[in-house]
Amino acid sequence: MLSAEKMRQYAERTRRILDQSGAILSDDHFVYDSGQHGSGWIDKDVINERPDREDGLCAMLADLIRDLDAEVICGPATGGLIVSQWTAHALGVLSVFAEHSDRPASAPGGPLRAPFVLRRGYDKVVNGKRVVVVDDVVNTGLAMRETVDAVLQCGGTVVAAAAIITRGNARPADCGVTDLRYLLECKIPSWPAANCPLCRAGVPVNVQYAHGADFVARQAQGRR
Repeated sequence: MLSAEKMRQYAERTRRILDQSGAILSDDHFVYDSGQHGSGWIDKDVINERPDREDGLCAMLADLIRDLDAEVICGPATGGLIVSQWTAHALGVLSVFAEHSDRPASAPGGPLRAPFVLRRGYDKVVNGKRVVVVDDVVNTGLAMRETVDAVLQCGGTVVAAAAIITRGNARPADCGVTDLRYLLECKIPSWPAANCPLCRAGVPVNVQYAHGADFVARQAQGRR
């Protein structure tokens, strides 16, 4: 594990990169993959446009998990895919990714997309290996938990989960692990769709970021 001072330095550097990139969005109405709503969003896509910044973040993330002796790094597509590649590169280990299955999404109020699975022969890559599941941002822990489940179902051993940013809403158990590591905590509250104060106040859902467009489309389909 890294020292408290090193963790502080990494958190400050991560925050600087987010601020420089304009990645922190606030005071709006966002819908997350889990179906929950919140007032903020971390736009990691703007960081992905700058490979030097992505490399710097994932080099720090690699340092954070180096003691775990991972043999494979696995992330949920799409953001976690990029983090998996760069982090694995920094560690000199294998990189794979999970993607959504073809099953229909759950009922209204639940996750907006089907669970994550391992395809492309990645099930064989993780089998019998020590795996760390990584992602760019932990919102509710759903994507990480589903990715952890996918790795376990394929015979991999998940030793921890790690992320560049956590919004402070997910515990290790919510991510399906006992060890959850991250570079920066950026607290943004969230609520179930049925209890969303922004919905009650009539604040329009942002359809440009997060999964607002999926939510609005599902609502329109339900009204038909």
